[in-house]
Parts: sequence; structure tokens; C-alpha cells
Amino acid sequence: MLPGFLVSTYRKYKEDTSIFTKWLCDNGAKCGYHLTKSTQNETPTKTAPRLKGKARKQAKEAANNGPSSSTIDQSQPQLVSPKELLALANSIVNSKNPLITVPSEVLRAALRAIAARKRCTAYFASKTDGDHSTVEENEQHSYFTSLIEEAVMALQPRFVVSAGGEPKEEAIRAPSLSILEILENRFAALEVEELAESDGETPDAPPSSPSTREVIYEIESNKEKADLEEERLFAIFCLFDDLDRLRSYVSSIWAEYKKQKIDLITASVTTNITFQLAIRTQDEILAAYPQYRDYQDVLLTIMNQFTKAQGTDPREDEVEIDDDVAQWMFAPVHSILDSFCDILGPRKVPLVKRGHFGTYNPLQDRNSLDSLQKNREDLILLMELLPDFCFVAKYKLHLVATDELTRGLCKMALTKEIPVWLTFATTVFLDIHHILRMEVYGNPVVMRAVATRAKETMGHYFELSRGLVKPDTWPEHNEKVFQIFVKEIDQCVLSDAILPHKRDQLRATNQPPPPDSEQFYLYKRHPILCGVTAFAIMLEMEEFGVTLANAMGTAIYPAQFYNSLRQKSNPIGPWPLMDQVIAIHGEDRIFVGEKPTTLVDCFKQICLTLGVSVENFARSQRKRNLVVSKKGPRGLKDTSAMNEIFKEELRRGGTMSLTVHNIEKLLNEQSQSVDSKRFHRSWAKTKRLMPVEVLEALRFAIPTELKKLEVNYFRLHDQSIGLLRRLKRELDADLRKFPGALRIEDESQLPFVGIYVVQAAMGTQQAAEDMRIPDAGSRLLEKAGGIMDEFMGELERQPAEKPIPLTSWSS
Repeated sequence: MLPGFLVSTYRKYKEDTSIFTKWLCDNGAKCGYHLTKSTQNETPTKTAPRLKGKARKQAKEAANNGPSSSTIDQSQPQLVSPKELLALANSIVNSKNPLITVPSEVLRAALRAIAARKRCTAYFASKTDGDHSTVEENEQHSYFTSLIEEAVMALQPRFVVSAGGEPKEEAIRAPSLSILEILENRFAALEVEELAESDGETPDAPPSSPSTREVIYEIESNKEKADLEEERLFAIFCLFDDLDRLRSYVSSIWAEYKKQKIDLITASVTTNITFQLAIRTQDEILAAYPQYRDYQDVLLTIMNQFTKAQGTDPREDEVEIDDDVAQWMFAPVHSILDSFCDILGPRKVPLVKRGHFGTYNPLQDRNSLDSLQKNREDLILLMELLPDFCFVAKYKLHLVATDELTRGLCKMALTKEIPVWLTFATTVFLDIHHILRMEVYGNPVVMRAVATRAKETMGHYFELSRGLVKPDTWPEHNEKVFQIFVKEIDQCVLSDAILPHKRDQLRATNQPPPPDSEQFYLYKRHPILCGVTAFAIMLEMEEFGVTLANAMGTAIYPAQFYNSLRQKSNPIGPWPLMDQVIAIHGEDRIFVGEKPTTLVDCFKQICLTLGVSVENFARSQRKRNLVVSKKGPRGLKDTSAMNEIFKEELRRGGTMSLTVHNIEKLLNEQSQSVDSKRFHRSWAKTKRLMPVEVLEALRFAIPTELKKLEVNYFRLHDQSIGLLRRLKRELDADLRKFPGALRIEDESQLPFVGIYVVQAAMGTQQAAEDMRIPDAGSRLLEKAGGIMDEFMGELERQPAEKPIPLTSWSS
């Protein structure tokens, strides 16, 4: 299901209907109208006591995040008989209470519900070839639309204001249809206003969104077969209408990629999110209509609609479907997938000989092809690529990361099930090929570049670690995890895991081995998988690097020492990589609050970083023993909201985690562009977004997040170890002269070298002040500064690390 803050077309329709129906029922009751007993639930929902404080906040968060926020799967909605709507409206209009007026949001909700139903009716009417009377009848017939229309028209005298500020009398004298059109057109241009929650009782305040209420109002379905079919068809229309919007948006993303406006990872990850949103949108419809789990059942319902419109009998006549409708419902792709499933066997993978269905020419201008030729292109592309997904599924091949399309097609290879979302995702996959054409083959370059960088980085780390004594905070298990990850990259990204199985199968059937062109056949034709894999490797490397720096103490402690040396009267030069880490994580995380600017404050910060409680620095503090903080030593935290959202999905086969918290975090981290400000305004008012709005927000956020993921924490660890080893070698004798024997026993204590230097400098400064003698500690600090400047100069002379290429044309 979609999380509570995401709104599909069908959910929005249900919510709008509920808002309007609830207002009618609440205000009809005030006017003395009582619903008939047949419309009440047999077991009415009891209103829970009003929550306060923390309990209220937790309930709101649960309503926003959890699947229970969906209006579709509420277990006990308040059903209202259709015949009651007009009666309720009339009772309100005829009431003598002048204070009861229709709030603008309630009217908007009713008009949105009407418009949604009319779009469905108009769409199917426009795609039929029946005579004029059949089309006219199709357009006029909408059971639920007419119910709400009648109620809205009856309520005209109670509108807060007329549309556009016109006098009510003029609106009332206009024909009913034109009034609705005027209202729809004028309110459509207005921004939806969500009312703030109020503790007071406002008599005619419109209801809040159904996702935050306990009782959901629904119009009871008519038991007539035609009306039930209409309702099912509307639900299907909403699903395909949402998927069509998602498809258009993804096409625009890959068109931007082709124009080199965005990178491969942004395009791929956004597309993969689209597939997940499609799955969840489909699941919402399945919650109401579980019979549509298979695409074939959906197709049958739509076919029945066209047989009625065309006045044909599907048992005797061939039903014609407009080509636009076929594309809209992904019928051509489903036909190809269904045909492939027919030849799937339980053991071997069906290998399709290259050229058997024809030759795909990516240099061909697709716009010059007719419908038959385009379908032939799609057939060739899919039938020659689908066996690779079968190899992954049937041989249980491990991939470093998996996108939703790959998961779906692998599952199809095992079960032969073809859900609606999979036909949508496969159609989108073909759209990407049609947009990129020849450029699609260059995308493995990005993935392999990211994988090669990760392998080389790990190689340098293993080389550095051979002679390094690890602290107790770094378990041996972590080293094994690193080694397994490098092995994964070698076997699944830098080598073709599928090709050996192809060779074995061809050898078993006495066929010639596959040519060299078969190397990385799947990756070369699957840009989504390439981008998602590159992204997963970057996420993993960031998490590994942050974990390493925290456990080894090679980020926070050197940062504190570096800052202390920067605060001297003659500060040392910059440490570019450390400055980058401080900028990304923020001074508040690296330091406890603002960056300290005096030696005393630097020492306090170091103590707090080590986990010494702030109680030790209270003015009234007389205790000599240090108080240790319950939170323990300070460390870096994951800076990327992407990790929170995608980690389980990409690497471990879970689902993406979209919550109010991480979406809000993502929106707050965006640059203040015009588009991001628009999302902020929409989110701030409603805490609700349409799926395409979420995709747009992520599309702007991902490039910013990628810059954070490019930071090489392993390189920082390497630089820190090199610096600390030199400091230990050249300052060890000086440190031993100070009281307390500030000495490093083994290299697991290296991060404390800089801390000991500051501690010594702090102690001698304090003693010098007390005794009014020259400060010896400052000389130690100066000596450490010279060593560090020399080391940074050597780093500057080393070859700079090249940026990771995130587009195939940047390599």
C-alpha cells in the first residue's frame, strides 16, 4: 500500500467522497435529518477519547506512515445509502439555520470526485467507434457521478460564495450543467487549502483528511450489476491513469539523461522508485478488488466495456481496441510476456537465437516506423533479453543490487504470473530503449567505474591494515564483510555471472559457444540495473567508510586535533578532505555545537567527544573524578537520507522506506530552487504529495546526495593513519616528559596522539598562567603544527583522486 502521505487517484477520489458525505451527514443531523437504520453499520464504530500530548503526536505519525491510513482498507467505513445524499442536501437547504454553509474545501472535494468519474466515462467514450447514441449514452451514464452532482446542485443556496465571486442569484439561474462546469473550472485553478487542526469546536468547519479521522464515510454501492461493473471499471481506470502519469514522467527523466542534464544514477533510481510506487498503487486497488491480481482479469473487464460500447458479442465478434488504448493498458507488452511464459520449461532456460525474430537496429529512427514495425522492435528486444532474467532466477544468481523490474521478471520466470505493474515496468523499460537507442549500450561504463573505484579503495585499505593493530571497537567480522563485498563486486559486476551458465547450456545441447558480444549482455541493455547497482555500491561504501572511521577513531578525533591547530596564532594550512567531511556532517556533529576557537574550548570539545559528560564543566563542579556520558564517544552519523530510504531495497531485497520523516528530511536538504520551494509549500500545507511530486522531489535531491556519497572515508582513514603515525614517531619522546605518561602503547591508540598533544598543551598553559612563566605546551603544539603542515604538503603533491564518472559520456 502507498504510505499515508502519498495519494493515488483512487484514494483521492475515496477521500473526496468521504469528505463530502461526512459533511452532508454531520450537517444534515444538525438540521434534524436522521439516516435510515439500513444505512448504519450493524456494529458502529465508537469514537475514541481525544488524545493529548505525546499520545496524540504518535497517533498522527502512525496515521501518516502506516498502511492503515489508506481509506481503501478501513475495516468498518460508515456506509450511507445513495438515496440519502439528495435528501440530506435538501434538509440542509431547507433548514432555518443561516450559519450552515458549504465550505470551499468541501465543495472542492465534491467537484474533484465528480471530475474523476467524468474523466473515466469520457475516456472510454472517446475510444469507442459506436454510433452517436451509444457514445452519448456512455457519457451520460454514471450512477455515482449523478448522485453527487444532484446533491451539489441542491446545495447551491448554501455555498459560502459563488464561483469567482459572482452573485449567487446569477449562478442559480444558470443551467445545472453549466454551473458545475463553472465551479469545476474556477476551483481547479485555486490552490487546495488544508485547514489547520483546531482544538475548538467550529460549527461548520470542513472535515480533515480521512487519513486522520477514525470514521470513513462511503456511499453504499448499488447492487445492480451495471453499477458494480461501473465501479470496478472506475477503479481500473484510476490505476492505469496513475500509471500513465508515472510513465510520462519517467520518459521525461530519460530524455533529460540523453541530453546530459542528469546522471545515470538519478535517472535509474528515480525509475526504480516509480516501479515501487506502481506496485503500491496496484496493491491499493487489489485491496478493494483482489480479483484483479492477474493482468488477464483486468483486460477482460476493459474488453467487456468495449463490447458494450460497440454493441458486439465477444463470443461471436472480434472486439477492436484503439491502438492508444492498447498502449495505455500496456497490452502489447503483456502479449510478449505471455508468449514468453508459454515456452518456459521447469528446468532449462529457453535460449532465443539472435536474429530469430529479426534484427534490432538502434540506429533506426523509430518515428519513421509504423505500428507493426514498432511492435516488432519490442518483440526482438524483449525475447532476446528475457532469457537472461531466467538465468538469474533459475540458477539463483547473486547480484550486487536488484531493481524492481529485474525482481519482477525473475519472479515471472518462476511463477509465470504477470501482474499489472510488471507490464507497466516492462513498457517503461522499452520506452527507455526507444529514447536512448544506441546510447543505452554505454551505461555499464558508469557501473564498472564505480565498482572499480570501490575495489581499488578496498585494496588500499587491506594493504594499510596488514600491519595495523586494530582497536577493540573494530571486530574481525568487519574485515570479512569487506572481503565478501569485494568478492561480490568481482564476481557480479566486473565479471559476467550469467555467461558461464549460457556456455554450459549451449555445450549440453551441442551448440557453439556464445560469441564475445554476449559478455555483459544483460547489463548492456539494462540501464536501470546499471544505475541502481552503481548507487548501491556507493551507499555501501559510504556506510562502510563511516563505520570504519567511527570504530577506528580516524575522523572525529583527528578533526578535533586539526581544528585545535587551526586556532593557533599562526594556524596550519587546510586539510581538504577533512574540511569536506566537516562541511557534509556539519560542525554540530563533528564538534558539540559550534566550532571551538580557543585552546580551552578545544580541550572541552575533545573531552565531550570522548564521552566525558558536560557535567564536568559546570561552574559549581567540585568533583575530581570525570563523569562519563551515558551516550558514549561521539561519532559520525549517516548524512544521506538515501541510505535510510533505499538500503534495504537495493542490497537486501526489501522495500524502500518512504516515511514522513525521511521525505521531510529530503525536502529540507534540497537546494532552494523554484521547484523545491513549490514542494516545500505543498508539503507544509498538506503533508500530502502525489506520487509524481515525490518523484520530482527525489529527482532534485539525488544529485545533491550523490555528492555526499562521493566522499572517500577510506581515503580519510588512510590520511589520518599516516599523519598520526608521523606524529607518534616525532612527538613520542616529548609526550613522555609530561605528567601522567602520555604515551601510545600500540597503534590501536593512534587517534589519541593529537588529543594528548592538546591535553599537554592545555595543562602547561594552565600551569604557566598559574606560575606566570613561559608556556612550554604551546611549543609542543607548534611542533605538531609543523609536522602536520609538512604532511599536508606531501598529500598535495600526490595525484588527486579522479571524480567518479556518473554518466557514460563522462568516461
